Amino acid sequence: EGAPWSSMTLAGPQPVALEAPVGHVSYYEAAAFALWTGRRLPTEAEWEAAVGSHKGQALRQTFGEAWQWTASPYVAYPGFKPGGAALGEYNGKFMINQMALRGGAAGTAPGHTRLSYRNFFHPAKRWAFTGVRLADDMSPLDRETATPASTFLEDAVTGLTDHPKTLPAKYFYDAEGSRLFEAICDLPEYYPTRTETALLRRIAPEIAARVMEGAVLVEFGSGASTKTRILLDAMPQVAVYAPIDISETAVEEASTAIRRDYPGLIVAPLVDDFTRAFRLPAAARGRPVTGFFPGSTIGNFAPADAEIFLRGAHTLLGEGAMFVVGVDIAKSADVLVPAYDDAQGVTAAFNKNVLARINSELGGDFDLPAFDHRAVWNPDESRMEMHLVSQVDQVAHLAGREIAFTAGETIHTENSYKYAANAFAELAHRAGWKVAARWISDSPSFGVFALAG
Repeated sequence: EGAPWSSMTLAGPQPVALEAPVGHVSYYEAAAFALWTGRRLPTEAEWEAAVGSHKGQALRQTFGEAWQWTASPYVAYPGFKPGGAALGEYNGKFMINQMALRGGAAGTAPGHTRLSYRNFFHPAKRWAFTGVRLADDMSPLDRETATPASTFLEDAVTGLTDHPKTLPAKYFYDAEGSRLFEAICDLPEYYPTRTETALLRRIAPEIAARVMEGAVLVEFGSGASTKTRILLDAMPQVAVYAPIDISETAVEEASTAIRRDYPGLIVAPLVDDFTRAFRLPAAARGRPVTGFFPGSTIGNFAPADAEIFLRGAHTLLGEGAMFVVGVDIAKSADVLVPAYDDAQGVTAAFNKNVLARINSELGGDFDLPAFDHRAVWNPDESRMEMHLVSQVDQVAHLAGREIAFTAGETIHTENSYKYAANAFAELAHRAGWKVAARWISDSPSFGVFALAG
């Protein structure tokens, strides 16, 4: 009692090395573990591609390596014809109903540890030398990032050569952009965060009463997760938390913190543009779903685009899902403008971060001090607007193009639409949702809507 865990090895009993590969697992156990992590087992072809990409195109056989389960049954390759007599019967009968393994182990003949060798074993059986390799599906964002024609570059060139010039607000967010936005949320002028947080604390039990046992909480965007924790604390029945964010750093940091503080919760992050995500992580599938989209981010979409986003969220979350959405309610410009143009200049730095990203990631040469931050209320469109204003006549360069500015010319970087409560309810209805409940805070007014699919 109190002694550390140990296992029997070829060198006798040894302390368990937590970093060592898991061994002695059946196919079903390996597949269940993969599902729990939000991933899956690779096919044989995927395994070969992954291992073949390593220098030397092979695995080194060392003590502790394992034959790794794949998702492929041990069957003949297309076009293979078994031989006659005993060998053909052996291949055709004895090896059926088994799964393929790849890799190698200390107990395997050296000639069998090669890239192309196929091992096999019954899926319900454990073997001392079986282990796990995980695979994950590439998201649309990953595919775009992996191609030479970066979507960020395309969007930047398109917006900066348009008239008037624009840049998509989603490109504010890298690690620095996420840090700046969290700082904005703590500013005295920025009422949405504290108002929504207070409202969520009050209504969390009512939201939780609508969430089923074993549900998944899907968060669109991932920051400090303060609001997420309010819901998780009120919803012990939630089994899976699935944050979706375009920033890999942000989603990893949030996931690490949630795993630490909620050890019984499965955390299945997805690095993706949540406006285009088409499938939930594997650990979230087949469960009751509650989506969470706080922070009035819905206001960053033009109404027509917000309708498209809400339709897409309905498809992603599935029939019968609930979608909890934060909505900033229209109010006086005296309250709105300071919220987007704070005295400390944090929002200005956040606005300029899109140019900083263009310089560092796309090879641009924009002079950040030559641009001023401007926030204005547009009553005709019921939206706050953020612009970067060129202080002088200047020329910047991007992807071999000259981007010319006259003094006073702006780059329109963000809109934040403000809604009357009934107007947002009508928008949600057009997108295929119905309002199951709504809560509106005291002044400055902020709304939380529970939409039912």
